[in-house]
Amino acid sequence: MAEDVTHPENIKVLITDRIAREGVTFLREQLPEAQVDERPGLSPEQLKAIIGEYSALVVRSETQVTDEVLSAGTRLKIVGRAGVGVDNIDTNSATRHGIIVVNSPTGNIMAAAEHTIAMLMALARHVPAADASMKANKWEKSRFLGIEVRNKTLGVIGLGKVGMAVARRAQGLEMNIIAFDPFVSPEQARKSNVTLMSLEEVLRQADFVTLHTSLTSGPSGTRGLIGEAELRMMKPGSRLINCARGGLIDEEALLRALDEKHLAGAALDVFSQEPIRDNALLQRLVAHEQIIATPHLGASTEEAQVGVATDVAEQIVSVLRGGFPRAAVNAPLILPETLKVLQPYMTLIEKMGRLYTQLQPEPLRKIELTYSGEIASYDLRPLQAALVKGLLESVSEAHVNMINAQVLAKEWGIEIVEQKSTTPAEFANQVTLRVVSDGRAGGESHPENFVNVLSGTVMHDEPRIVQVGPYWTEFAPEGPILFCRNIDQPGMIGIVGTVLGKASVNIRHMDVGPSVRRARAYDAKRPTDSALMVILVDNPIPEWALDEISQAGNIFGVKMVNL
Repeated sequence: MAEDVTHPENIKVLITDRIAREGVTFLREQLPEAQVDERPGLSPEQLKAIIGEYSALVVRSETQVTDEVLSAGTRLKIVGRAGVGVDNIDTNSATRHGIIVVNSPTGNIMAAAEHTIAMLMALARHVPAADASMKANKWEKSRFLGIEVRNKTLGVIGLGKVGMAVARRAQGLEMNIIAFDPFVSPEQARKSNVTLMSLEEVLRQADFVTLHTSLTSGPSGTRGLIGEAELRMMKPGSRLINCARGGLIDEEALLRALDEKHLAGAALDVFSQEPIRDNALLQRLVAHEQIIATPHLGASTEEAQVGVATDVAEQIVSVLRGGFPRAAVNAPLILPETLKVLQPYMTLIEKMGRLYTQLQPEPLRKIELTYSGEIASYDLRPLQAALVKGLLESVSEAHVNMINAQVLAKEWGIEIVEQKSTTPAEFANQVTLRVVSDGRAGGESHPENFVNVLSGTVMHDEPRIVQVGPYWTEFAPEGPILFCRNIDQPGMIGIVGTVLGKASVNIRHMDVGPSVRRARAYDAKRPTDSALMVILVDNPIPEWALDEISQAGNIFGVKMVNL
C-alpha cells in the first residue's frame, strides 16, 4: 500500500513530556527541515487545541493521549511512548484513526529489573526507615531487624522480559523462583530454572511477590489483579512489590492487609493515580510505616532514558519517511525484507480497489482475494490493508492504512476471504479479487454491471491489470483511463479514435481485451461476442466526446476512471 508520506517541509513533531536530549537531537538531525517543539506540562485543553498541527507526538507517562486528543490530531501519523507501557494512550482510538502507536519495549528492561531488586532488598532490610531514623539523629539498631533473601521464594507474576530479568538477578541472590504467566510454557520457564504455577499457588508459597504484567481492562484484564482475595491468599508475613503498573493492586485492600499486619510490607513504584496529589487513600498508603514508595522510578536511569528516547525517535523518523516502525503496539510486525517484496503488489491491489469502486460504485458485502504463485508464501496482511484502502478512500473521508484497515472494513460490513496457492495461475504471481456486492450479481447481461472480477500481476516491478470482469487485458493502472465495451467487429477502434482526435485527447496506450470465454474457446465467432477497450489518455476526455462515443452504435458501457 502506498502510504501518504508527510512532506519534510510540513513535518511538525510535538514532545509533551521530558525525554533525554539524545532523542530530541536525533529527531532534529534526521529531520532537519522539520519543526520539533518541546512543550512539557500542557493541559488537556491546550494539547487538544494545538495537536491538529502536528504529524507526530512524543510522550512519556504524564501526558494522557485520549480519544479527544487523537480525534483532534487530523494530521497525526504516529504517537511515540518513550517507555514500555502505553496505558496513557487510547490505542483503540488511535487504531480507528489510523494512527500508529509505538513504544520502546526493551529500552528500560534492565533499569526496571534492577529497581525491583533494589526494592526487594530495601524491604528485606528496612533500608528507607533506618535511613530516616539515622537522619533524625536516632540509633535504633534493634528496631530494624531484617531477613535474608537467600533461600527465600520469589513469586514472579508475569514472566516477560522484565520478569525474567528479575528472576535471573534473584537467582544470583540464591532465591528460589516460582512464577505465574499463562502465556509462557512450562518448558520455556524450566530452561531458566523457573517453576510455573497457578496464580493461587504462587501467592500461597512465595515470601516475596513481584508484579511484571501490563495493565489491561475487561473481564479477563489485569486491572485489580491483586485484590482482597489474592492478598488473603498470600503467605502471612510475606512482602509485595509493584514496579510494573499502577492499578494492578487494589490499593484500599492492600492498606487493610498492612494495617492488619497480614503482610510484612510492600514496595510500590507505581500507583493508580500519578502523581498522587490530593488522593487521600494513596497518601495514607504511602505514609504507612510498612510501605516503601518511590515516584515511578523504574525507568529512571540515565542509560534507560537515553535508550527509550532514541528508540522512539528512530521509529518516528522511519514512519514520517514512509517506512514502518519496529515496535508498533497496534500494527502487525512485518519484516523489512517482506515489505520490499510486497510493495509493488500493495500498489497493485490498492489500484484494483480504486478501479473497482469507480467502474462499479455499489455497496460491498464480500470480497474473495486469491493469491497465486510464490507471492502466496508471504505474510500478506499488508495486501489486504491495501485493498481496503483502495476500496474505501475513494468513497469515504476515512484515512485508511495498515493500522485501521480491518476496523474500517468491519464498520463498512465488508467480509474479506483469502485463498492462497503457491501454484502459478496465468502469471507467475497473480492477485485476483472477486466481489459480491449488495446490488445485482456481476455478469455481462447488463451494460453497467460487468466487473465482478479483477486480476493483476507485477511485471518488472510495475503493476498490471490482466483481467477486468470477463475480459483479458494488460495495462498499467495509472492516470485517466477510458473503458468502453463494443460488439467485437471491425471499425470500433476507429470510431473511438476519431472522436478522441476531435477532442484533442492524446492516447498514451490502448488495449483491446477479448472475453475470457472467447479466448479460451476460439472457434466460431458469434455476433454477440463483445470486447473491452481500455484507453489510457494524457488528459481528461470532455463530456461531449464521451456522449458521442456512447451514441456511435455498438459501443456501450462508456466510463472514465482516474487512477
